[in-house]
Amino acid sequence: MFNDPTHPVLQALADHHDAGTHDQIPADQATTAVDSFHQNADPALVQEVTDQHYENMSQAQLQQAAQQFKDKIASAGGDDAEAAQLAAVDPATATPQQVAAMHRFVLKEHPELMKEILIGGAATIAVGALAAFAAKKFLASRR
Repeated sequence: MFNDPTHPVLQALADHHDAGTHDQIPADQATTAVDSFHQNADPALVQEVTDQHYENMSQAQLQQAAQQFKDKIASAGGDDAEAAQLAAVDPATATPQQVAAMHRFVLKEHPELMKEILIGGAATIAVGALAAFAAKKFLASRR
């Protein structure tokens, strides 16, 4: 859907963003949209949206997201220095920038885990809010 700016679901998601009703987006639809966004949108836009999404989260949401990403990074194992650094982040004090970095790392290095996070952690990472915000920013970038 993020490879077609005229896709009707994009405008519907953007409308949810504007109306503040992103929590009404079905989790499976939001997950599919975020997955499409990750795969098809310009990487710079993905980074911008991801950064802003985590900056807009409450501290409690941010802590939950950090814990979920930390668990997935730890479960993936490996000797990667970046993975070790991100796995060492304390969810209680995680910053939006750290959680966004965790998001990008999992997306790049372990895309299969990102799908698990999106499906299993819809409430944790506010997947509806991310889908709606991504649609809004994507459509704005195409005008």
